[in-house]
Amino acid sequence: MNEAFEKIDIEKKNRIINSAFEEFSKYGFDKASTNNIVKNANISKGLLFHYFNNKKNLFEYLEEFSVEIILKEIEDNFDWNETDILERIKQAAVIKIKITERYPHIFSFCTLILENKTREEMLNMNQGKAIELISQIYNFDVDYTRFKEGIDIKRAMTIIKWTFEKYGEECVKSFAQIDKDIDYDAMLEEIDGYIEVLRAAFYK
Repeated sequence: MNEAFEKIDIEKKNRIINSAFEEFSKYGFDKASTNNIVKNANISKGLLFHYFNNKKNLFEYLEEFSVEIILKEIEDNFDWNETDILERIKQAAVIKIKITERYPHIFSFCTLILENKTREEMLNMNQGKAIELISQIYNFDVDYTRFKEGIDIKRAMTIIKWTFEKYGEECVKSFAQIDKDIDYDAMLEEIDGYIEVLRAAFYK
């Protein structure tokens, strides 16, 4: 990580990070403007390039930073003793919401990374750790005895995963609209609603 940048005031640091997340998420690496980043972060261009020599260095920092934030939040807050896959998904959703409260464009930025790197490239970077950790949420020590007899568990798990991946995509779109107030409590209520439907459909 960038040691000099890590030492600056947290409020200024987050302004720069959020401005850069937004710019790269909207325009991609090639079309992203450092002029827009410094304007929205309310800093000078000289200060930005004091911490990052060029746009590529800034982008690479954000790649590393985004993964570290996600990994840390999961490692610090996820209860792996919970074996109910639906409750696990709710935990993951709460963690995601907490992250986006601080960094509204972080998951849009992560989507950009995923779209532009091969799986091999991802696994050779810290992103690979995040992918594997998220995979464990769906696979590690899940209690399949909760499912009704006769249910095709593999297909049920696929439906559960698809449901929350699609809902997650919609949430990311909402998070990216900074002029739109995000009702996090309403999101959690909606997640609870989906969980109850899936619980009734698949559980004993």
